Amino acid sequence: MRFRTVMAAAALAIGLAAPAIAWHNHLTKSVPEADQQLDESPKEVRLWFSEKVDPKFSSVTLTKSDSTKVAVSKVQPTDDAKSILVTVTEPLASGKYLVRWRTAGDDGHAVRGTFSFTVK
Repeated sequence: MRFRTVMAAAALAIGLAAPAIAWHNHLTKSVPEADQQLDESPKEVRLWFSEKVDPKFSSVTLTKSDSTKVAVSKVQPTDDAKSILVTVTEPLASGKYLVRWRTAGDDGHAVRGTFSFTVK
């Protein structure tokens, strides 16, 4: 009987936690896309999220495959409240690049992620 009680409590906890996780802001789209191979350097990196984002509480960094930082602008708002962007200040050489992003959703929970793309 005790086992059933513990299992029921665990199932309830998981059931309550799952919706909370689903409510956190997450990346839905990017340009360039994750793992995309580009023929030329992008002029900007734009990110779309599942919730409205505040550029003041967001960051985007771009690094080369050797972890050298690439100069980008401060995070800027766009015409879409669920999107932010940074402009790439100089053309990127051929190679692989890593985008690291961080933002917060309406609930204030910080979320972050990474993806890469390649310039041919």
